[in-house]
This record gives sequence, structure tokens and C-alpha cells, in this order.
Amino acid sequence: MKSIKVLLFTDTLCDVNGVSRFIQDISKLAHQKGLAFYVVTSTAKSCPDLPNVQIIKPLLRTRMPFYPDLDLVVPSYRKLKSITEEIGPDVVHISTPGFVGLMGRRIAQKKSLPILGTYHTDFPAFAYNNMPYTIVKQVGNRVMRWFYRDFRAIFVRSEAYQKIVREDVRFDPAKIHTLKAGIDIRKFHAGYRDMGIWQGYGIPEGSLKALYVGRFTKEKNFPLLLELWKAYYAQSQNKNIYLITVGGALDETLFEKYHIRSLGIKRGEELSKIYAGSDLFLFPSTTDTLGQVVMEAMSSGLPVIVSDKGGPQTLIGKKSEAGYAIDVKERALWLEKIKALMEDASLRAEMGAKGSRLIARMDIEKSFEAFWKEHRQQSGGR
Repeated sequence: MKSIKVLLFTDTLCDVNGVSRFIQDISKLAHQKGLAFYVVTSTAKSCPDLPNVQIIKPLLRTRMPFYPDLDLVVPSYRKLKSITEEIGPDVVHISTPGFVGLMGRRIAQKKSLPILGTYHTDFPAFAYNNMPYTIVKQVGNRVMRWFYRDFRAIFVRSEAYQKIVREDVRFDPAKIHTLKAGIDIRKFHAGYRDMGIWQGYGIPEGSLKALYVGRFTKEKNFPLLLELWKAYYAQSQNKNIYLITVGGALDETLFEKYHIRSLGIKRGEELSKIYAGSDLFLFPSTTDTLGQVVMEAMSSGLPVIVSDKGGPQTLIGKKSEAGYAIDVKERALWLEKIKALMEDASLRAEMGAKGSRLIARMDIEKSFEAFWKEHRQQSGGR
């Protein structure tokens, strides 16, 4: 069997988001399996030390508009080209359509290398949510069509995005592959439950905790989540309830009376314990192509309430075994389901257990196997 070399270009690797964690996870797996899989990125942020990852210093760096947690960087084309020549890949994978991805795409085209990619983020929808003008979505779709036009294949993270890539990006349906959803289930499970962690955050013992993990931004519908929680808190008879938010900074003085707490950015075992020690997961984002944080919550035994748009809705089971998928316009229904789960411990336990079983089938190894198989085939190997 022919051995191959795959080089992945990405604009995000050291950030707190699902794309970064997915790439880090498959990088570790590839190294453990002894496969020639390499990742290159450009950032000034601190990153995990991985032997098959190369990080180059950006020439220019600024905050991404509407997305302050991410940097928009311009790397050295010469250095990216030099790394590519040194590795000598058989296949190039473009993970993001930023400057790193653009340069990687150009290098691959000049060397006549097959290019594959992953539609990790729905950028036209992201832009439209922040600037709700039809022209913004139309221009975004045209840019995506141009960017992906020479790709041999595109991976999408959930079935929900097959149609978007087919119709909006106008990509050949035969070349669109759904990459099996997967996380490292060893990092997220109920065994991490340690209720003692809440004392350090000043949250009373015995309180019920709804959790949100993600960016505190408009395209994630975070402002809507705050409004929903305030409405639920106002009507609830039980005031020993908290909304725990992870992933950003929040002025708690504005929300203290509603028991909304911001824990900032958390990683590793601390994040695993926060998941496992919570009672319910809320995620109203409509732009996620998969929803890795939803998988992490389900794997930790939490029932979930998600938007009925995007990838997260595909995770909870066809009969909503693990939670509810609700239109973000149906605010009364969101409040109804939040109330049902917050006030019914048996329902939470039943849905949480079903969710954990669903995610147990979605180990990251299965995702990586499908990912590697397609790259092998596109390189001419079998």
C-alpha cells in the first residue's frame, strides 16, 4: 500500500474553537499512527507543541472584523512555499479560506498537487448575520465558489451542509463528502463530574446549571441566549439556578441579578469538569457546520437545546432523543423546553444518557480514518 504525505494549511489552530480542536486531535492521531500528516499555520498565539505542526510568524496581524477572538494574519508566502517543498506532499488540504489557506491553495496549484478542503465555517452566513444585507450573502457565496472551484473534494461536517455546498457554493455533489462527526470521547465523559469545582467559582452547592460554551458573538446568537435566560430566570420559582458561560468575557455586573456567570476561556481537564458538572447545555447558534461543543456536552452526559439550523441539529437523534432542536424565532418554545429540562431531573438524566450513547459511536478515530482514506484515493493510492 502506497504511503502518502498530506499537508494541511489552516488559519486557525491555536484558538478556542471546534476547528482548532479538531485539527489538533487529528494531528495527534496521525502522529501516533506514524502517518505523514503535517499542518502549517501562521499565528502569534501560543500553541500546543505537536511534532507534525509548523507555525510561522505572521508578517501582519489584526483582529478579524466581528470576530475579536480570532486574528487575521498575513504570513510569508516564501516560508509557506519553502515548508511545502521541504515536506513534498502528495496531497494538500485547505482547512480555511483565510490568507494561509489562500497561499496554500496557490502553492498547490503551481505544483499541480491535488487539493481537498473542509467547509468548516459557513462564512457567507457568518457575514450575513453581522451585516444582514442580501448582497453580503451573494458576494460571500461567489467568493466561496471561486475559492473551492479547483478542489478535488470538499468535506462537510454534517449532512445539513451537503445542500449548502451543493447549492450555494455550486460544488459537484459527487465530490462532496460528509466527514463523520467525531471528538476525543476520552476527554469528555461523566467520569469528570466533580461538583467541588463550583466552589472555586462562587456558585452554590446544589444549584442547577445551564451551560454555554462558545464565542460571545452575534453569529452564535449569544445575545439571544442572554435574553432567553433572563426571561426564564424571571419566571422560575427556583432561584438557585445559574447560566454558566465559557469562551469569552462578560460584564457580570449587568447580569448578576439573573445568575449569569462568565468563567472565561477554559481548556483541558478544567473544561471537561465544567461540562460534566453542569445540568443542561444551551446552544442557539445557526451558523455552525457541526457543533463540536454540542458533541462535547452530549458526551459528558448533558441534554442539549440547539437551533434547528446548521449542524448541531443532526447530532441529537432523529427523534430528538438527546435534546431539542428549535427555531430561534420560537422564543416561547425555547423557554418551554428550558423549563422542562431544568425542572425535571428524570428527563435530564434520560436525555443525557441517550446523548452520551450517541456520541460514544462518534470517536475521532473514525473521522480520521474516513479523512485519510479520501486523501489516499485522491493521491492515486488505495
